[in-house]
Amino acid sequence: MKRFALRMMYWVIGLLLGGSLAVAFAQDTTINYKGQPPPTAMAPSITAMGNDICAIPISGAVSSTVIGFAGGTAITDANCERIKLARELSNQSLKVAAVALLCQDERVWKAMEMSGSPCPIGGAIGDAARLAWWERNPKPYKELYGETWTPPAVAKPVPARE
Repeated sequence: MKRFALRMMYWVIGLLLGGSLAVAFAQDTTINYKGQPPPTAMAPSITAMGNDICAIPISGAVSSTVIGFAGGTAITDANCERIKLARELSNQSLKVAAVALLCQDERVWKAMEMSGSPCPIGGAIGDAARLAWWERNPKPYKELYGETWTPPAVAKPVPARE
């Protein structure tokens, strides 16, 4: 018990002296900023959240001992926009327009051609569209099917008689 009382007395004395010493010396302390680095450049926070945003946020910062720079931007993803626009056209029951929009991507165009469903062009679909694409540019067909491939014959519409 005597030991416990002695420890408590040392603890209380230390607390009282420590507190009074801190107060006494706090008024005499000077802060010298010479030689300290400048504040760090902070990269801005760019938010592109949600599932209906076709932007990729990019930000960064560089800081030296003298000066710092920070900046940010958002890059638009054109393919994401194309997919969302095509989805909306399809939701509006404009299926051919949605497919035509997706066909602006060469990979989609080739996939549609290889599947036997050529991309629409000028209002034409099916074999008429394939013939129109062939007449416009036969090179992709030669790459896909070989040099000897020719488009299927399509009956030309007969003009109405007057």
